[in-house]
Amino acid sequence: MKKFLSICIALVLLVSLIGCSDISSTTGKESPSKGKGKSGTVELSLLTHYSAQQEKELKKYIDMWNKENPKIQVKHKSIADFAQLLPTIMAQQTSGQTSDIVHVYSLWGGQLAKSNVLAQPPKDVLDDITQNYADSAIKGSTVDGKVLGYPTEVQTYALFYNKKLLSEAGFDNPPKTWDELKEMSKKITKKDKKGKVLKEGFGLTSGWDSAVVHPYLSLMETAGGSFLNKDNTKAELSSEAGKKTLDFEQSLIQEGVTDPSINVLKAFPSEKVAMTINAGWWNGSLKAAMKDRYKNVGVAPIPSPDGKTQGSVSYSFFYGVNNRSAHKEEAWKFLNWLNSKPLDNKATPESNFLLSQGIIPGRTDDLTALEKDLKTPNNQPFIDALEYATPEPNVLEGQKIKSTLQKEIESVWSGKKKADEAIQSASSQIDQELEK
Repeated sequence: MKKFLSICIALVLLVSLIGCSDISSTTGKESPSKGKGKSGTVELSLLTHYSAQQEKELKKYIDMWNKENPKIQVKHKSIADFAQLLPTIMAQQTSGQTSDIVHVYSLWGGQLAKSNVLAQPPKDVLDDITQNYADSAIKGSTVDGKVLGYPTEVQTYALFYNKKLLSEAGFDNPPKTWDELKEMSKKITKKDKKGKVLKEGFGLTSGWDSAVVHPYLSLMETAGGSFLNKDNTKAELSSEAGKKTLDFEQSLIQEGVTDPSINVLKAFPSEKVAMTINAGWWNGSLKAAMKDRYKNVGVAPIPSPDGKTQGSVSYSFFYGVNNRSAHKEEAWKFLNWLNSKPLDNKATPESNFLLSQGIIPGRTDDLTALEKDLKTPNNQPFIDALEYATPEPNVLEGQKIKSTLQKEIESVWSGKKKADEAIQSASSQIDQELEK
């Protein structure tokens, strides 16, 4: 009986010790045993927002690493609902069930940096990033002057147009100026007797923050404007360019060539919208949706007021290492391999993955290595825009100020506010957020 009691007490003490170990992992301290597998193998967890198809393609390169590195094994997990990715990352930080590596939207950089979620990259990684990536890609993964991780996809904007619809209206080339865009849209737009739009000249998409805000900001860039000042402390929407751009979008609606209630993401592939502004990733989606009819799609630089000025915003994603990971060194080793080791075609695994998704990589050497695959007429405007695009600001309240601007733009589209009123309201709210 005494022996039995001794065993019970020992077991209770052991369970208590294990429980204390679990609790300590939620305090922000590294857990030395976390991620250790059989025979001392390190197991790294990688969190993304990829779809099943993307996950399958990325797995090819993860499997390649795992085969070459039996002592450091990487396991991928995806949060398919992009809207849940940031909440999941933050919830994991609280619960202690953190992922070693996270693939994050650059707009979240400020929030993640303030919350101390991301670890500072080692010098060799920093040198690799600053020396081998396009400027817009580097800025996308930088917060307060500090690079937080490896840039992956960098998305710029351009004008998508349907060559068939333009040709039927008598046009051989896409518009270069805002005036040309409006006049061409008027001739292309067709309505039924009740005024319902059957074919839309130019499409504006509502209800999605990026689809509302990014085309507006890109058009504003062509007019010489900018979203925030150079040190990201105040909005500059109240400039002449800011108002001029919103007036232009409003005029397209008022003159009947644009209806924001039309789902452009479905109507353009159905060849019911002639022109719209979107990011480079859409090329891959259009190829899949339109199949043989994709030959009717053209891409051109975004029109500007004078037909000469270039403009686009860019947004990006990057891979970072969790500051609470017990295996930062191994995590950076994997990311360095994924983003810098040339494969047989002289491009890195990450850039080969991006290419498979129709996405233009941000690594300059890979742009050269994959030139034959990338240098198509419909890719070139997005590649060119890497040189002049303005990255989304990675400020602490980046997502909030983006949502604020979306609501104010849509209030003008719906006729609830005038452009001046909406811009002043947006500027005031954004300035308040930036002062926090």
